[in-house]
Amino acid sequence: MTATTLGTIRATISGFCLIAIGLCFTRWAYTPLIPSMIDAGWVDKPEAGYLGAFNSVGYMIGCIAAILGPKVLAVRGLMRAALLLAVVSLGMGVWDLGLAWLAVARFIAGFAGAICIIQTPTVMLKHISEGARGMCGGIAFAGAGIMIVVTSLLLPMSLDGGPSGGWLLEAGLTFVMAVIGWPLISTADQSPDRSRVKVESLDARRRRVLAMISIAYVLAAIGVTPHTLFLADYLHRDLGVSIAESSSLFAILGAGCAIGSLTSGAAARFLGIRTKLIISYVFGAISVAMVLLFDSVIVVTGSAFLMGVFVLQCVPLTSMRTLEIVGIKRHAHFWGFMAISFGGGLAVGSYGMSGLLALGFEYLDLFVVAEIALLLGLGLIGVAWIDRTHTSRVEAEA
Repeated sequence: MTATTLGTIRATISGFCLIAIGLCFTRWAYTPLIPSMIDAGWVDKPEAGYLGAFNSVGYMIGCIAAILGPKVLAVRGLMRAALLLAVVSLGMGVWDLGLAWLAVARFIAGFAGAICIIQTPTVMLKHISEGARGMCGGIAFAGAGIMIVVTSLLLPMSLDGGPSGGWLLEAGLTFVMAVIGWPLISTADQSPDRSRVKVESLDARRRRVLAMISIAYVLAAIGVTPHTLFLADYLHRDLGVSIAESSSLFAILGAGCAIGSLTSGAAARFLGIRTKLIISYVFGAISVAMVLLFDSVIVVTGSAFLMGVFVLQCVPLTSMRTLEIVGIKRHAHFWGFMAISFGGGLAVGSYGMSGLLALGFEYLDLFVVAEIALLLGLGLIGVAWIDRTHTSRVEAEA
Protein backbone atom coordinates (compact mmCIF):
# COMPACT_ATOMS: atom_id res chain seq x y z
CA MET A 1 0.00 0.00 0.00
CA THR A 2 1.54 3.31 -1.08
CA ALA A 3 1.91 6.35 1.14
CA THR A 4 -0.55 8.19 -1.09
CA THR A 5 -3.12 5.42 -0.72
CA LEU A 6 -2.61 5.36 3.03
CA GLY A 7 -3.09 9.11 3.15
CA THR A 8 -6.31 8.79 1.14
CA ILE A 9 -7.66 6.12 3.46
CA ARG A 10 -6.79 8.09 6.60
CA ALA A 11 -8.31 11.28 5.21
CA THR A 12 -11.50 9.45 4.21
CA ILE A 13 -11.86 7.79 7.62
CA SER A 14 -11.32 11.13 9.35
CA GLY A 15 -13.82 12.79 7.02
CA PHE A 16 -16.28 9.99 7.75
CA CYS A 17 -15.98 10.71 11.49
CA LEU A 18 -16.24 14.49 11.17
CA ILE A 19 -19.29 14.34 8.88
CA ALA A 20 -20.84 11.87 11.33
CA ILE A 21 -20.40 14.46 14.08
CA GLY A 22 -21.81 17.24 11.91
CA LEU A 23 -24.91 15.46 10.63
CA CYS A 24 -25.56 12.58 13.00
CA PHE A 25 -24.48 13.37 16.55
CA THR A 26 -25.07 17.12 16.66
CA ARG A 27 -28.35 16.94 14.72
CA TRP A 28 -30.31 13.81 13.87
CA ALA A 29 -29.24 11.59 16.76
CA TYR A 30 -31.48 13.79 18.94
CA THR A 31 -34.63 12.44 17.25
CA PRO A 32 -34.61 8.88 18.70
CA LEU A 33 -34.11 10.39 22.17
CA ILE A 34 -37.34 12.42 22.03
CA PRO A 35 -39.79 9.66 23.09
CA SER A 36 -37.71 8.91 26.18
CA MET A 37 -37.36 12.62 27.03
CA ILE A 38 -41.13 13.17 26.78
CA ASP A 39 -41.99 10.06 28.80
CA ALA A 40 -39.47 11.08 31.47
CA GLY A 41 -41.06 14.52 31.75
CA TRP A 42 -38.04 16.45 30.52
CA VAL A 43 -40.07 18.11 27.74
CA ASP A 44 -43.51 17.89 26.14
CA LYS A 45 -44.14 17.46 22.41
CA PRO A 46 -43.93 21.16 21.42
CA GLU A 47 -40.87 21.72 23.63
CA ALA A 48 -39.11 18.77 21.99
CA GLY A 49 -39.76 20.45 18.66
CA TYR A 50 -38.52 23.81 19.91
CA LEU A 51 -35.25 22.17 20.99
CA GLY A 52 -34.90 20.99 17.41
CA ALA A 53 -35.54 24.56 16.28
CA PHE A 54 -32.78 25.90 18.54
CA ASN A 55 -30.50 23.33 16.96
CA SER A 56 -31.46 24.59 13.50
CA VAL A 57 -30.79 28.21 14.44
CA GLY A 58 -27.41 27.15 15.78
CA TYR A 59 -26.77 25.37 12.49
CA MET A 60 -27.65 28.48 10.49
CA ILE A 61 -25.34 30.70 12.55
CA GLY A 62 -22.67 27.99 12.38
CA CYS A 63 -22.86 28.19 8.59
CA ILE A 64 -22.11 31.90 8.79
CA ALA A 65 -19.23 31.22 11.20
CA ALA A 66 -17.85 28.54 8.87
CA ILE A 67 -17.75 31.05 6.02
CA LEU A 68 -16.44 34.08 7.94
CA GLY A 69 -14.55 32.38 10.78
CA PRO A 70 -11.43 31.37 8.82
CA LYS A 71 -10.64 35.05 8.36
CA VAL A 72 -10.26 35.37 12.14
CA LEU A 73 -9.37 31.97 13.65
CA ALA A 74 -8.11 30.06 10.60
CA VAL A 75 -9.73 26.79 9.57
CA ARG A 76 -7.67 24.70 12.00
CA GLY A 77 -8.63 26.71 15.06
CA LEU A 78 -12.26 26.96 13.97
CA MET A 79 -12.66 23.22 13.46
CA ARG A 80 -10.88 22.32 16.69
CA ALA A 81 -13.23 24.63 18.57
CA ALA A 82 -16.19 23.03 16.77
CA LEU A 83 -15.16 19.52 17.85
CA LEU A 84 -14.77 20.57 21.48
CA LEU A 85 -18.14 22.32 21.43
CA ALA A 86 -19.79 19.26 19.87
CA VAL A 87 -18.58 16.98 22.67
CA VAL A 88 -19.51 19.49 25.37
CA SER A 89 -23.00 20.11 23.94
CA LEU A 90 -23.82 16.38 23.84
CA GLY A 91 -22.48 16.01 27.38
CA MET A 92 -24.77 18.81 28.57
CA GLY A 93 -27.76 16.67 27.61
CA VAL A 94 -26.92 14.14 30.32
CA TRP A 95 -28.47 16.46 32.94
CA ASP A 96 -32.03 17.77 32.87
CA LEU A 97 -31.47 21.28 34.19
CA GLY A 98 -34.48 22.76 32.47
CA LEU A 99 -35.61 23.71 29.00
CA ALA A 100 -33.24 26.69 28.75
CA TRP A 101 -30.24 24.47 29.54
CA LEU A 102 -31.23 21.94 26.89
CA ALA A 103 -31.95 24.72 24.38
CA VAL A 104 -28.43 26.11 24.84
CA ALA A 105 -27.01 22.61 24.42
CA ARG A 106 -28.91 22.04 21.18
CA PHE A 107 -27.96 25.49 19.86
CA ILE A 108 -24.26 24.81 20.50
CA ALA A 109 -24.55 21.39 18.89
CA GLY A 110 -26.08 22.86 15.73
CA PHE A 111 -23.43 25.58 15.61
CA ALA A 112 -20.57 23.09 15.92
CA GLY A 113 -22.13 20.65 13.46
CA ALA A 114 -22.45 23.25 10.70
CA ILE A 115 -18.75 24.07 10.89
CA CYS A 116 -17.86 20.38 10.61
CA ILE A 117 -20.15 19.85 7.63
CA ILE A 118 -18.97 22.88 5.66
CA GLN A 119 -15.22 22.76 6.34
CA THR A 120 -14.56 19.00 6.42
CA PRO A 121 -14.90 18.27 2.66
CA THR A 122 -12.39 20.97 1.71
CA VAL A 123 -9.81 19.82 4.27
CA MET A 124 -10.31 16.14 3.44
CA LEU A 125 -10.22 16.46 -0.35
CA LYS A 126 -6.81 18.16 -0.26
CA HIS A 127 -5.37 14.74 0.63
CA ILE A 128 -7.25 12.81 -2.07
CA SER A 129 -6.45 12.55 -5.76
CA GLU A 130 -8.95 14.10 -8.16
CA GLY A 131 -10.00 10.73 -9.55
CA ALA A 132 -10.88 9.35 -6.10
CA ARG A 133 -12.66 12.42 -4.74
CA GLY A 134 -16.17 11.40 -5.79
CA MET A 135 -15.93 7.97 -4.21
CA CYS A 136 -14.18 9.17 -1.05
CA GLY A 137 -16.61 12.06 -0.64
CA GLY A 138 -19.54 9.66 -0.89
CA ILE A 139 -17.99 7.39 1.74
CA ALA A 140 -17.36 10.34 4.06
CA PHE A 141 -20.94 11.62 3.83
CA ALA A 142 -22.19 8.06 4.33
CA GLY A 143 -20.69 8.41 7.80
CA ALA A 144 -23.77 10.34 8.88
CA GLY A 145 -26.14 7.58 7.83
CA ILE A 146 -24.03 4.70 9.10
CA MET A 147 -23.59 6.29 12.52
CA ILE A 148 -27.33 7.02 12.73
CA VAL A 149 -27.83 3.28 12.24
CA VAL A 150 -25.22 2.40 14.87
CA THR A 151 -26.52 4.94 17.39
CA SER A 152 -30.18 4.03 16.91
CA LEU A 153 -29.42 0.34 17.45
CA LEU A 154 -27.31 0.99 20.55
CA LEU A 155 -29.70 3.47 22.18
CA PRO A 156 -32.29 0.93 23.44
CA MET A 157 -29.61 -0.61 25.66
CA SER A 158 -28.83 2.77 27.24
CA LEU A 159 -32.34 4.17 27.74
CA ASP A 160 -33.49 1.84 30.52
CA GLY A 161 -32.51 4.45 33.10
CA GLY A 162 -33.99 7.34 31.14
CA PRO A 163 -32.67 9.88 28.61
CA SER A 164 -29.41 10.52 30.49
CA GLY A 165 -28.00 7.17 29.39
CA GLY A 166 -28.79 7.93 25.77
CA TRP A 167 -27.14 11.34 25.92
CA LEU A 168 -24.08 9.80 27.61
CA LEU A 169 -23.80 7.21 24.84
CA GLU A 170 -23.99 9.86 22.14
CA ALA A 171 -21.48 12.11 23.91
CA GLY A 172 -19.08 9.17 24.20
CA LEU A 173 -19.40 8.27 20.52
CA THR A 174 -18.91 11.91 19.56
CA PHE A 175 -15.71 12.00 21.61
CA VAL A 176 -14.39 8.88 19.85
CA MET A 177 -15.22 10.34 16.43
CA ALA A 178 -13.51 13.62 17.40
CA VAL A 179 -10.32 11.82 18.46
CA ILE A 180 -10.19 9.95 15.13
CA GLY A 181 -10.85 13.11 13.12
CA TRP A 182 -8.47 15.38 15.05
CA PRO A 183 -5.30 14.51 13.02
CA LEU A 184 -6.99 15.57 9.76
CA ILE A 185 -7.93 18.91 11.29
CA SER A 186 -4.27 19.38 12.26
CA THR A 187 -3.46 19.53 8.52
CA ALA A 188 -5.86 22.43 7.92
CA ASP A 189 -4.68 26.00 7.39
CA GLN A 190 -3.40 27.51 10.61
CA SER A 191 -3.24 31.11 9.41
CA PRO A 192 -6.29 33.31 8.99
CA ASP A 193 -7.35 33.89 5.39
CA ARG A 194 -7.11 37.65 4.88
CA SER A 195 -7.67 37.51 1.15
CA ARG A 196 -10.63 39.23 -0.42
CA VAL A 197 -12.09 37.39 -3.37
CA LYS A 198 -14.24 39.43 -5.67
CA VAL A 199 -17.19 37.38 -6.88
CA GLU A 200 -18.38 38.28 -10.34
CA SER A 201 -22.12 38.72 -10.68
CA LEU A 202 -24.28 36.28 -12.61
CA ASP A 203 -26.26 37.09 -15.72
CA ALA A 204 -30.05 37.27 -15.45
CA ARG A 205 -30.63 33.76 -16.78
CA ARG A 206 -28.32 32.11 -14.28
CA ARG A 207 -29.72 34.19 -11.43
CA ARG A 208 -33.22 33.00 -12.32
CA VAL A 209 -32.28 29.31 -12.40
CA LEU A 210 -30.23 29.57 -9.22
CA ALA A 211 -33.08 31.37 -7.45
CA MET A 212 -35.51 28.55 -8.28
CA ILE A 213 -33.08 25.90 -7.06
CA SER A 214 -32.34 27.90 -3.90
CA ILE A 215 -36.02 28.31 -3.00
CA ALA A 216 -36.59 24.60 -3.67
CA TYR A 217 -33.67 23.85 -1.33
CA VAL A 218 -35.29 25.87 1.47
CA LEU A 219 -38.60 24.06 0.86
CA ALA A 220 -36.73 20.76 1.03
CA ALA A 221 -35.42 21.74 4.47
CA ILE A 222 -38.99 22.34 5.63
CA GLY A 223 -40.14 19.11 4.00
CA VAL A 224 -37.63 16.88 5.81
CA THR A 225 -38.44 18.28 9.27
CA PRO A 226 -41.18 15.82 10.35
CA HIS A 227 -39.07 12.78 9.44
CA THR A 228 -35.80 14.05 10.88
CA LEU A 229 -37.27 15.58 14.05
CA PHE A 230 -40.60 13.98 14.95
CA LEU A 231 -40.60 10.52 13.33
CA ALA A 232 -39.44 8.50 16.35
CA ASP A 233 -42.06 10.03 18.64
CA TYR A 234 -44.75 9.63 15.95
CA LEU A 235 -43.93 5.93 15.82
CA HIS A 236 -44.03 5.69 19.62
CA ARG A 237 -47.00 7.91 20.44
CA ASP A 238 -49.29 7.54 17.42
CA LEU A 239 -48.46 4.07 16.10
CA GLY A 240 -47.89 2.46 19.50
CA VAL A 241 -44.36 1.05 19.20
CA SER A 242 -42.13 0.98 22.27
CA ILE A 243 -39.37 3.53 22.92
CA ALA A 244 -36.75 0.89 22.15
CA GLU A 245 -38.46 -0.03 18.88
CA SER A 246 -38.91 3.60 17.82
CA SER A 247 -35.21 4.19 18.33
CA SER A 248 -34.25 1.07 16.39
CA LEU A 249 -36.63 1.88 13.54
CA PHE A 250 -35.05 5.33 13.16
CA ALA A 251 -31.96 3.43 12.04
CA ILE A 252 -33.79 2.85 8.74
CA LEU A 253 -33.53 6.57 7.97
CA GLY A 254 -29.80 6.35 8.60
CA ALA A 255 -29.51 3.42 6.19
CA GLY A 256 -31.29 5.51 3.57
CA CYS A 257 -28.85 8.38 4.17
CA ALA A 258 -25.89 6.06 3.65
CA ILE A 259 -27.33 4.63 0.42
CA GLY A 260 -28.26 8.10 -0.81
CA SER A 261 -24.77 9.43 -0.21
CA LEU A 262 -23.00 6.47 -1.80
CA THR A 263 -25.20 6.48 -4.92
CA SER A 264 -25.64 10.20 -5.60
CA GLY A 265 -22.45 10.61 -7.62
CA ALA A 266 -22.90 7.50 -9.75
CA ALA A 267 -26.56 8.26 -10.38
CA ALA A 268 -25.72 11.82 -11.41
CA ARG A 269 -23.11 10.58 -13.89
CA PHE A 270 -25.57 8.08 -15.39
CA LEU A 271 -28.71 10.24 -15.51
CA GLY A 272 -27.29 13.76 -15.38
CA ILE A 273 -27.38 16.09 -12.39
CA ARG A 274 -30.55 17.94 -13.44
CA THR A 275 -32.57 14.75 -13.95
CA LYS A 276 -31.29 13.03 -10.81
CA LEU A 277 -32.12 16.11 -8.74
CA ILE A 278 -35.74 15.90 -9.90
CA ILE A 279 -35.86 12.20 -9.04
CA SER A 280 -34.53 12.90 -5.55
CA TYR A 281 -37.36 15.40 -4.91
CA VAL A 282 -39.84 12.78 -6.16
CA PHE A 283 -38.38 10.40 -3.55
CA GLY A 284 -38.95 13.01 -0.86
CA ALA A 285 -42.56 13.68 -1.87
CA ILE A 286 -43.36 9.95 -2.06
CA SER A 287 -41.77 9.41 1.34
CA VAL A 288 -44.07 11.91 3.06
CA ALA A 289 -47.10 10.65 1.11
CA MET A 290 -46.46 7.15 2.47
CA VAL A 291 -46.90 8.44 6.03
CA LEU A 292 -50.07 10.33 5.11
CA LEU A 293 -51.71 7.43 3.28
CA PHE A 294 -50.79 4.53 5.57
CA ASP A 295 -50.63 4.03 9.34
CA SER A 296 -48.58 0.84 9.02
CA VAL A 297 -45.33 0.75 10.98
CA ILE A 298 -43.67 -1.12 8.12
CA VAL A 299 -44.75 1.48 5.53
CA VAL A 300 -43.72 4.40 7.75
CA THR A 301 -40.27 2.93 8.36
CA GLY A 302 -40.00 2.34 4.61
CA SER A 303 -40.79 6.01 4.12
CA ALA A 304 -37.95 6.84 6.52
CA PHE A 305 -35.53 4.94 4.28
CA LEU A 306 -36.73 6.85 1.22
CA MET A 307 -36.44 10.16 3.09
CA GLY A 308 -32.86 9.30 4.07
CA VAL A 309 -32.04 8.66 0.42
CA PHE A 310 -33.62 12.00 -0.52
CA VAL A 311 -31.75 14.04 2.09
CA LEU A 312 -28.26 12.82 1.25
CA GLN A 313 -28.86 12.94 -2.47
CA CYS A 314 -30.52 16.34 -2.46
CA VAL A 315 -27.61 18.07 -0.70
CA PRO A 316 -24.69 16.94 -2.91
CA LEU A 317 -26.78 17.13 -6.10
CA THR A 318 -27.86 20.68 -5.30
CA SER A 319 -24.22 21.55 -4.71
CA MET A 320 -23.21 19.99 -8.04
CA ARG A 321 -26.02 21.77 -9.90
CA THR A 322 -24.96 25.05 -8.31
CA LEU A 323 -21.43 24.38 -9.56
CA GLU A 324 -22.79 23.85 -13.08
CA ILE A 325 -24.59 27.19 -12.97
CA VAL A 326 -22.06 29.49 -11.30
CA GLY A 327 -18.67 27.89 -12.06
CA ILE A 328 -15.89 26.81 -9.74
CA LYS A 329 -14.69 30.34 -8.91
CA ARG A 330 -18.12 31.40 -7.60
CA HIS A 331 -19.19 28.07 -6.12
CA ALA A 332 -17.94 28.49 -2.54
CA HIS A 333 -19.59 31.92 -2.31
CA PHE A 334 -23.02 30.88 -3.57
CA TRP A 335 -23.01 27.44 -1.95
CA GLY A 336 -22.21 29.01 1.41
CA PHE A 337 -25.29 31.21 1.20
CA MET A 338 -27.41 28.26 0.11
CA ALA A 339 -26.22 26.32 3.16
CA ILE A 340 -27.32 29.24 5.34
CA SER A 341 -30.70 29.27 3.56
CA PHE A 342 -31.10 25.54 4.17
CA GLY A 343 -30.44 26.14 7.87
CA GLY A 344 -33.04 28.89 7.80
CA GLY A 345 -35.54 26.47 6.25
CA LEU A 346 -34.83 23.94 9.00
CA ALA A 347 -35.38 26.64 11.63
CA VAL A 348 -38.63 27.80 10.04
CA GLY A 349 -39.85 24.23 9.76
CA SER A 350 -38.90 23.33 13.33
CA TYR A 351 -40.32 26.46 14.97
CA GLY A 352 -43.43 26.50 12.80
CA MET A 353 -44.26 22.84 13.30
CA SER A 354 -43.56 23.05 17.03
CA GLY A 355 -45.96 25.98 17.15
CA LEU A 356 -48.60 23.88 15.40
CA LEU A 357 -48.15 21.14 18.01
CA ALA A 358 -48.56 23.75 20.76
CA LEU A 359 -51.85 24.81 19.14
CA GLY A 360 -53.15 21.25 19.30
CA PHE A 361 -52.33 19.97 15.83
CA GLU A 362 -51.23 16.35 15.42
CA TYR A 363 -48.06 14.90 13.95
CA LEU A 364 -49.88 13.96 10.74
CA ASP A 365 -50.71 17.64 10.19
CA LEU A 366 -46.98 18.34 10.11
CA PHE A 367 -46.51 15.77 7.37
CA VAL A 368 -49.21 17.56 5.35
CA VAL A 369 -47.18 20.77 5.56
CA ALA A 370 -44.05 18.85 4.57
CA GLU A 371 -45.79 17.32 1.54
CA ILE A 372 -46.94 20.73 0.32
CA ALA A 373 -43.40 22.11 0.73
CA LEU A 374 -41.81 19.22 -1.17
CA LEU A 375 -44.35 19.37 -4.01
CA LEU A 376 -43.69 23.10 -4.40
CA GLY A 377 -39.96 22.39 -4.37
CA LEU A 378 -40.41 19.64 -6.97
CA GLY A 379 -42.30 22.07 -9.17
CA LEU A 380 -39.49 24.62 -8.99
CA ILE A 381 -36.85 21.98 -9.74
CA GLY A 382 -38.97 20.85 -12.68
CA VAL A 383 -39.11 24.36 -14.11
CA ALA A 384 -35.36 24.77 -13.53
CA TRP A 385 -34.76 21.43 -15.30
CA ILE A 386 -36.04 22.93 -18.54
CA ASP A 387 -33.18 25.43 -18.49
CA ARG A 388 -29.92 23.74 -19.50
CA THR A 389 -27.76 26.55 -18.15
CA HIS A 390 -24.30 25.32 -17.22
CA THR A 391 -20.81 26.69 -17.01
CA SER A 392 -18.51 26.59 -19.95
CA ARG A 393 -15.61 24.16 -19.93
CA VAL A 394 -13.20 27.03 -19.32
CA GLU A 395 -15.15 28.14 -16.24
CA ALA A 396 -15.51 24.60 -14.94
CA GLU A 397 -11.77 23.97 -15.15
CA ALA A 398 -10.62 27.37 -13.93
